[in-house]
Amino acid sequence: MGIITLTTDFGLDDYHVAALKGAIYSQISDIIVVDISHQIMPFDLIQTAYIIQNSYKNFPKGTIHIIGVDALPSPFVKSLAAEINGHFFICNDNGILSLIAEEYIPDQVYEITINKYDDLHFLTKDLFIPVACHLARGGKLELIGRKINSYKELTQPKPVEKSEDNSLTGMVIHVDNFGNAITNISKEQFHQFGKKKDFIIFARNVKFTEIKSKYTDILGTDSEDKKYHGKAFAIFNSSGYLQISMYKSNLKTVGGASSLMGLYIGTNIRIVFS
Repeated sequence: MGIITLTTDFGLDDYHVAALKGAIYSQISDIIVVDISHQIMPFDLIQTAYIIQNSYKNFPKGTIHIIGVDALPSPFVKSLAAEINGHFFICNDNGILSLIAEEYIPDQVYEITINKYDDLHFLTKDLFIPVACHLARGGKLELIGRKINSYKELTQPKPVEKSEDNSLTGMVIHVDNFGNAITNISKEQFHQFGKKKDFIIFARNVKFTEIKSKYTDILGTDSEDKKYHGKAFAIFNSSGYLQISMYKSNLKTVGGASSLMGLYIGTNIRIVFS
C-alpha cells in the first residue's frame, strides 16, 4: 500500500484540501494519504522547504510527496516530478525542488507533459494527483513527461558569519503552532563558529546567554510548573535549529514568542561570541 503526502498553502477553511483527498481516493481507494501541512504561508518556499526537509525522511522510501505551494497553472512554469533519496516529489518548477535537494542530488527529474496548462485550473488536483497515483501504482516517471537536466535554482538564506566582531546573524524561517520562532542557525554552525565561547543571543529586545538542552530545563529543580508559563528561552529544536520559545505558550490565548517578542518570519537573530 502506497503513501501520498500533501503539503500546501491552501489553509483549512476552504474545500481545496478535501477536493485533493477525494480525487486521490477516487483513483486509489486503499492509498494512505498523510497531511504534512496546509498552513504554509502563501507562496513561502523557504518555509515549505524547512517543513518538507524535516519530515519526508521519516516516511518509507517510495513515498510520493505532493507540494501544492505556489502551484499556479502557467504556460511559463513547468511542473516537475523528481526522485530524490528514494522519494518522489511533484511540484511546480518554482525553485522548491532545488531547496529540497540541498542535501541529496535528484536521481532523476521529469517535466510533466501529459496535460496542457490551458486546460487546468486547479493544478495540484488536476495534474499533480494523477501523476502521484500513477507512481503509487508502480508507474514509471518516463510515462508522464520528458527527462530534464536543469530546473529553477533558489538558494536558502544562510546565516552570516563575521569574524571581525565574532557575530553570527541568522533569521526566523518558520513559526510553529506554539509561536516558537525557528531560525536558520544550526547547532552545528553555532558550535563550529562559536568554539565554546560565551555568547549573547539578541532577539529584538530580548537577550539570552544560554541555550537549554530540553524544554523542561526551564524548570530547573522547581516542580511548580505554572509560574514558568510564558518564560522565554532559547533551545535547539529536534531538527537541530536554534529556536526562541516561551514555555507552554498559546498563540490563541496569551500569545507566543513570535507574537509577544515580534519574532516573525524574516526577523534577524544575532549572536555575538566573546
